[in-house]
Amino acid sequence: MDTSAIVQVTQTFELIPLLKNIAVGTVGLFTVMWVNLFFVRRITLFYEIDAWINLDKNRYSMVFVHYFVAVTYLMLVQIAAIIVWAFILNVLGLAENPARAALFAGSCYTTMGIISDDLPHDWKLLAVFISLSGFFAIAITTASMLSMGTLFRRAWRYKHAVKIRALLKRKGIQLPEGTDINALWENQAAMPGKRGQASKS
Repeated sequence: MDTSAIVQVTQTFELIPLLKNIAVGTVGLFTVMWVNLFFVRRITLFYEIDAWINLDKNRYSMVFVHYFVAVTYLMLVQIAAIIVWAFILNVLGLAENPARAALFAGSCYTTMGIISDDLPHDWKLLAVFISLSGFFAIAITTASMLSMGTLFRRAWRYKHAVKIRALLKRKGIQLPEGTDINALWENQAAMPGKRGQASKS
């Protein structure tokens, strides 16, 4: 066998680990992203429906409670995603035991890097896929929390409307009786240059 043939065979064998990494990493990445998109969107939607119902019934404290329950569910989804990666690592025999697999998956997923990279040489690229899935999952979760926070803040302003009015009055800003605190707040956010005019009206 000539030298060129030997080089070609060697390159082929070197390519196999890379293809394995990409195949397993892609499956894991899309599985984790599906888990996040499926559950996070539903958690957010159910919270928003609940919040609107409670706002309509003036049950502002329930909006706060449901917000923290929803955030807890979001955290559980991330734990589930880490378990998915730990399961993959354990099935492939890439970790000493399930606990070590979970620790390594969690370290990569959160990009904290608290566990040393002890994956076999042929599987080093898998850590990149785990980190990539965590990066996008945290972005999706953060966006959902901010979205839910809009109704949380609305409930807080309604609940403390009397205190807000008293504070504004002490600052010399008089609001007409019956003014919707939230509507005023949102209008001022949309037109930051109109604050002085609104206070004089």
